[in-house]
Amino acid sequence: MSTTTSTPGPSPKGLYLNAQGKIEIITTPDSVYHSGNPALVPIKVSFSAIQPADLKHYHMGFHSHITGYDFAGTNLLEETSVMGFINPGHSRPLFAGAHQQFLLAEKSNLWARPADMSEETAAAIPIALMTAADAVVNCLGFAFPKAGVVSGTDGTGKAVLIWGGGSSVGWAAVQLAREAGIPHILVVASGKNHSYLKEIGATHLFDYRSGGQVVVQQVKDTIETLGVELSHIFDAVGSGLGIFEPEDVRRVAYGESSPSLGKLCLSGKTTDHKLACALPVLQDSDWQFALFSRKWGDGETKFRGWWERQENVFRWFVENHKSAWRPLPKVRVVQKATEAVQALEESYGGKLSLEKVLVRHPML
Repeated sequence: MSTTTSTPGPSPKGLYLNAQGKIEIITTPDSVYHSGNPALVPIKVSFSAIQPADLKHYHMGFHSHITGYDFAGTNLLEETSVMGFINPGHSRPLFAGAHQQFLLAEKSNLWARPADMSEETAAAIPIALMTAADAVVNCLGFAFPKAGVVSGTDGTGKAVLIWGGGSSVGWAAVQLAREAGIPHILVVASGKNHSYLKEIGATHLFDYRSGGQVVVQQVKDTIETLGVELSHIFDAVGSGLGIFEPEDVRRVAYGESSPSLGKLCLSGKTTDHKLACALPVLQDSDWQFALFSRKWGDGETKFRGWWERQENVFRWFVENHKSAWRPLPKVRVVQKATEAVQALEESYGGKLSLEKVLVRHPML
């Protein structure tokens, strides 16, 4: 049971995902949440980050709660600057949702924000970087010696294909692959984003607008020219799967989806393929579902050691962000609740490319 302590001023607003999958702008308590649970920490949120999962998770059965996952703000128990995320779940308590001024966060989902990292940068990092880390060092099995993750495949001389480099998860994965020492980083993204992706480490770029089969052939030709094998693929978008989407969204045949097309790019010289996707690929069990946290649910039991690998990589990037991390090139900050709702819909609809929208709190 949580209690609240009143604070002066107008009541802050929150973004509530109702049982019909619609966002309601509600008034949240003009107070700081408290709980008798020592694992929960009261946070005053400065910025929360909008992402597709804010609405996509409705189609997983998660609703009737304040939405939002990533945030940056102040640990009110210690008066320290922190960054973190909220775990998903159905009918979460009102205090568990990032798109509001006050929340209660699990202590284990909080990290200190470096003094030289802005709150805006900190709010945009956690879910994207954690998901990319799970894909690269867990699902694909690469080592990341810089973060002490020494077991796994040595990236030296290897190639990786990242499909969806214009997404925040894809953007993070490119930088992670670079720092893991993988020399051949092939990326599929809109042509307008190629110059940005090249700056952060992509070595070969392909425009998905050229057509799926054209891209497949271009990737195969590139791999042949390089004289390497392609046995590691991360699909950061899962385009065309129809997963966690409304019923009225146009469906495509699985053969037109990005996982299907990506798998066609694999080298035929090896059977040791590693495939990861940011969405579950129900049509093909070769694909591993990359998750934001391997300690969520029963993840720590099923995938022993994966959370430690994932978090070690995350911590390394946070500690070395000045030299190793490049934020998305476009960051938009909104404070009006109506603008935040519009941005949620844009993100859910896939209309944000190399762009992160942040909500400044308190919302107006």
